[in-house]
Amino acid sequence: MGAALTIALLLALSVSCARIAAVAMRLTGLPDTVARFQCVSALTGTGFTTGEAEMIVNYPIRRRIVVTLMVLGNLGLVSIASTFIVALVNADSSDGSIAMQAIVLIIAIGLTFLVLEQFMF
Repeated sequence: MGAALTIALLLALSVSCARIAAVAMRLTGLPDTVARFQCVSALTGTGFTTGEAEMIVNYPIRRRIVVTLMVLGNLGLVSIASTFIVALVNADSSDGSIAMQAIVLIIAIGLTFLVLEQFMF
């Protein structure tokens, strides 16, 4: 149960970081849709190479924001993976414990995305 809430909290923090970074990118003069997409791209490590990406690379403040998002994205991925692994290792050996942990995790992630969906896009 605690692992599911931790993962949901980490996802919420990741989405919040992307949203804050998108606002910072908008303040540098980048259009809203471009700022959001590039921030999500940097946070997830996707790194699309487009003309929009060139607008970021050629501007030092935007470049600093994107580098910060790349580092935070990797830290978040490691945190979520380690929390998930520890939750499965610490689960009781009974038959329903791992299934219950997975169900709670799926519900927590689903609720997190439902709540945060309106804030991200």
